[in-house]
Amino acid sequence: MDLIGIDIGGTKTCVCIGNHLGEIRTSKRIMTQPLHGSANGLKAIARLAQELLEEQGMDLRQIGAVGISSPGPICSKEGKMLKPPNLPGWENAELMKFFKEAFHKPAMMNNDANAAALAEYQFGSSKGSENLIYLTCSTGMGAGAIVNGHLVQGASDTAAEVGHFVLDIHGPSCFCGQKGCFEAYCGGAALAKKMREEIERDGIETEIRKGQEIDAISLIAAVRKKDPYALRVWDEFTLRFAQGIGTILMNFNPEVLVLGTIAVASGPLLLDPLKKLLPRFAWKENIHACRIETSSLAGKLSELSGLALAKQALGKLAKGKL
Repeated sequence: MDLIGIDIGGTKTCVCIGNHLGEIRTSKRIMTQPLHGSANGLKAIARLAQELLEEQGMDLRQIGAVGISSPGPICSKEGKMLKPPNLPGWENAELMKFFKEAFHKPAMMNNDANAAALAEYQFGSSKGSENLIYLTCSTGMGAGAIVNGHLVQGASDTAAEVGHFVLDIHGPSCFCGQKGCFEAYCGGAALAKKMREEIERDGIETEIRKGQEIDAISLIAAVRKKDPYALRVWDEFTLRFAQGIGTILMNFNPEVLVLGTIAVASGPLLLDPLKKLLPRFAWKENIHACRIETSSLAGKLSELSGLALAKQALGKLAKGKL
């Protein structure tokens, strides 16, 4: 039985057809902002899914369920996207209701970090690990937690918001309104903002300037070239990153911690100092119990997040819970 996977992102929306094994038949992406909100956007996404079916010579009788990954905040019980900060016009979009009615199939939705954690649990290199944390390490520091084989949702769908653990009450302001959050130190957007301000304010000559953008990727490239300013920034970043990871290990005691974008791009450049620094922030028992690795699903996570949720919908249907 095939599945439809949908990943609605702040920049792009991905629609795919695949199966419960995570095998992707076909996939297409469209830009999200030009959809101008959910009223037009949801219809456009449904049309794209129908086009993919027609291109594959398929029809809806071959589809078992639909999964929808979306930006937070969400209400999982009602299947709604609430007020996504980067998607004006998508407030209170009833994703689950719309796609159930559009396709006459069971549907499941969740926020993007939770969906990615499910994808890692179902399809990744640590498939089936009963205690797994996925950390996006991207623009922000979103996370999803699998504990004893179950996704942790929380009373208000905000469980495992590890990016907003406060590391220093006197630290930099975070967009969430707190100070010194893990994300305010290690999120890609916060890191880029810090570097742009310092480079401009202090007139710093650095290899980072030579990239197309001042961002985490240009920082990693400059660190590899032993650029002095980049090395200073990287030292602070890895220390705070280890502090944040240590807090995760102490709270969740996972057997696997899977790291996303920035960690995938940097590899041992980040993982090696992280492992050296971790004993300052977590017990050795928690460190030794956990395997820390980069995601093996890079490049396919949008598709697989949607498919993981569709697979979850099938499972709940089989148990009579949907």
